[in-house]
Parts: sequence; C-alpha cells; structure tokens
Amino acid sequence: MPETWLKCLVLSLGWTASALVARAPRPAMAAALRRSSRHDVALMAATLTDPTTDPTAEHAAAAVQPETTSGAPDYSRFDWLDHWYPVAFTRDLPVDAVTKVTLFDVDYCVVNRGEREPLALEDKCPHRLAALSEGRLTAQGYVQCAYHGWSFDASGDCKSTIRSAASTALCATAVPCRVEQGLLWLFPGAAAGRDPESVAPPRVPEMDDPAFKYTTTVRDLPIDYALLVENILDPDHFLFAHQAAPFDIYSASKESPQTVTVEEPSPGCYAISSAVAAVPKLATNDQKTAMARYAGIAGGDTLTGKSTFRPPCAIATGRRDAAGATKFQICFWLCPTGVGRTRFMAANVGRLPFAVPRWLQHVGLNNFLDQDTHLLATQQPYVLQAEYDAAKSGAPLVRRQLYKYSSPTERMLVEVGKFMDAAVPKTPNRYAEPLKLLMPCPPRETTLDRYAQHTQVCPDSRDAVRNAKALRLLSWAAAATVAAGRVARLGPVARAAASPAALGLAALGYAAHAFVGEFSFKYVSTKRDRDLRKIPKVYADERLDG
Repeated sequence: MPETWLKCLVLSLGWTASALVARAPRPAMAAALRRSSRHDVALMAATLTDPTTDPTAEHAAAAVQPETTSGAPDYSRFDWLDHWYPVAFTRDLPVDAVTKVTLFDVDYCVVNRGEREPLALEDKCPHRLAALSEGRLTAQGYVQCAYHGWSFDASGDCKSTIRSAASTALCATAVPCRVEQGLLWLFPGAAAGRDPESVAPPRVPEMDDPAFKYTTTVRDLPIDYALLVENILDPDHFLFAHQAAPFDIYSASKESPQTVTVEEPSPGCYAISSAVAAVPKLATNDQKTAMARYAGIAGGDTLTGKSTFRPPCAIATGRRDAAGATKFQICFWLCPTGVGRTRFMAANVGRLPFAVPRWLQHVGLNNFLDQDTHLLATQQPYVLQAEYDAAKSGAPLVRRQLYKYSSPTERMLVEVGKFMDAAVPKTPNRYAEPLKLLMPCPPRETTLDRYAQHTQVCPDSRDAVRNAKALRLLSWAAAATVAAGRVARLGPVARAAASPAALGLAALGYAAHAFVGEFSFKYVSTKRDRDLRKIPKVYADERLDG
C-alpha cells in the first residue's frame, strides 16, 4: 500500500498519538527494590535531584503559566474510585461470552449481553481464585468457572456449586457496569463505598446526533496513562513526530495565545480546556497555502481550536464556532489498565456522508501512532523513575520542575501537569509493585507490535486480515496456474491473455500480502528515517537559525 496514500488517509482522519514502555533500572536501585516489600516504597532511602536549582527551569515554566479563568482548582478532591471507566467498545466484545479486561492492574470478567444489561465480576472465583474469564456463560446467564463449575449471576451471588448449596458467603465480587455510546464502562469504587449513581460517564453529544458518523478504534499501549494524556494534548509535536501540518491550527504563538480554563461542575469532577485561534502558526508558507485550499483554514478564519480533558478518561479535540458547534472532532477514551499500560480508544466524529470502514481507518491510524510511540517509550523511564524517587521521599512528582516548558502551546500541559501531580500518586495500586515503575524498554519490534496491541483485540481487523490471507492464497494459486500454461488448450487468444492475467493475479496477491503486513510490526528504523526527512517540508530547517 503506497505510503503517500497512507499519509493522506491519516491526515484526513485527523488522528493523534500514543506510546510505550521504559528503560532498564540502575543495578543498585533494582537490588534495593528486590530487597523491599511491595508496600513500603515510601520508606526507601533515596534522593531526587531538585530541578529548581536550574534557574532556567523556573523561568521557562513561568513563561507558559496557564491563564485560567476560574481560579486555582483544588485537584486534591479528585477521587479515582468515584468515576466510570471505559474498558472496551461493545463491538469488540463477543455477545454472551466471557472476556477479560483490566483496570488499575485488576482483572475483571465482563460479558456483553447484546440488548440486555452487561455484567462484570472481579476475575477470580472465590473457590480457588481461578480466572472466571477462562470459563463460560451458561444458558441461565450465569458466569461459570471452568475449574470446578461454580456459577455466579450478575450480582455475584453463587447460584451453583458441585458439592454444597449456594451461599452468600461464596459470592464473587460484582462490579457496576453499563453501556453508553457503544462503550462498556465499569465503576470500580462500589466496593469502597462510592455511589455509581452519583456520577455518569461523560458523553459526546454529537455521537447522539444522526447527522454525525463515527468510526472507532482501539490499541493497547504499554505506556503510562499520564504520558498518553500529555501526548494527546500536545499539538506542537505533530509538525515533527508526524510531519502533519494541519494540526498546526491547534498550536499557539505570541500573536495567537492559548487560553486555558478549568471548570469543576461538581466536587472532584473537572473539565480542563484549551482554546486558540484555529489558524496555522508554525507551518511553512507552502503548507499554509495548501491547508487553506484543503480545509478552508485561512487567516481570517473565526473558528477556535479547542481541546477538553475530562479526567480521568475523556478527551475531545476539534474546531468550534462562536456557538460551540463543530463539524468534526476527535474523541479519545483512555483506560488506565495499569502502571505503564493504557488502553487507547478513539473515534473520528463528524458530519460525514458515511462512516469510514473500520479496518481502513485502522491502517492509517496504526501508521500514525507508530510515528511517536517509540519516542514516548524513550521518555517513559525517566518520568517513572522521577515519580518513583519522589514517592520514596514522600512527595509527589512536580512536572513543572521535571520538564523544561517553553512553548506558548504548553500552557495546557502545565495545567494538566498540576492535575497529574495531585492525582497520579493516589491511583489505585500505583505503588503495589514498585518495579513496574522501572520497567526496561523493549526493542522496537515489541513496543510497536501492532498485532499484539491492536489486531488481537479488534475482531474487525482480525476478520480483514483473515480475508486478505485467503485472497492472497487464491490469487497466487490462480496466478501460478495461469503461468503454468494450463490454459493452453483454450487456443492462441487464451495463451496471449495468460501472461497479463497471471501478472494481474500476482499483483492482487501482493496487495493482499501488503495489507496483512499493516496489522503486524512494520515501523522499522529505516521507515522512521524516511519520515524524518519530511520535516523540512512542514518546518523549514532555515528557521532553526532564527
């Protein structure tokens, strides 16, 4: 599949980025961790170099101090257990079958009941702690453990054992769950006394409008939740990591400053938003002209580029008019599956004549995500190491001291960093296994493994790959048959047509073969280097000298 076509597809879909894991821990630190218990990370002796000793760090941070319109928010009120979490698109879950999902390093067994209410249980049978997701759904709608046949209803009540009568003492742990806008949501805080009725999952109004079409995607990324949020809300990286000039409309400049607002509609529920004039700022003049022709992005455009983060999981980015209306936006749902792992789910939502086929969107998005995934893999170990050191000293990580903020577009990141500083240390199970904060960084073949991260969890992509493999086999077999001259008895006309027919069938088989390759590891270093050579087309090297 031609790379230029893929680039055009990605830009038209308007997707953004993601990422991955970490570097090897220092030997002395790893030894200390092994000697420690799982729960005493805060008591370990260590020190963290104070970045505030560098005067440029404070100066740079001050240059991008957010101008919030609602005063200084108190992020300490945020409670991870008092929110709903999206764990999967229902279309990716088989109907009436058990599936394992993970949230905060805890596994859950969920069942998509189609038109009926879903169910969710902690993924361990109370009998011998075997995984319920290895079992099945019975004709009565019970989750049956495959080990000894214990069966549980949606409330967790044990309905049957093989040796004794059912008892409330034998219950599994049920978790409130619901389906909203095609997503299955879990509420993990019920067991800790939180009320699932006190808060609702965030909604995207346009997804309820029949005039809007959308296509969803999913990818399991071995990258920490906080880093992924920062990456999605960082427009500056698109010119370089993705060589994608259209996203320049979301960046800021001295002439077009970024405004950051924070709202708290109810205690502990926040909406952190950035707004900027939706005009190009950094792209080359040629790119600005092309964008004006392609998307109507001109200097007199009155649209606003707006991004809103609704912790913990929802992000929406799009151009909006003065009334707040949009014709297209990109929506993200980030599920913190565990330390250094996030389930990335997203959708293009727009006034479109039809929804883009899901497998086609996945081809473009996977190429797009690969462009900065390994970059984030190189960033992650330093950030998690700093968090680990801060936790040992009994203090939260302060991102304004760790990072050297300098861009006017980073006002949003400064504010989001404040939220992360307050919220991340309170994440459930965050420090239960400290070594997870010091995970070594796998090679590119692992960090960019599309098959493990996407194809295995997306049935639409699996079906597309299976069909493409069948087409490849049939095309090449037919090409070989024709090339072997088995049509000789059909006469000279058939013989004359044999060669082009064989070539056409071989080409079709090769196209199917290339398509299959889009769903496995592909982004080798030579392909990265080819992409990097495109940067001067969107941000000229001459500008680097002032």
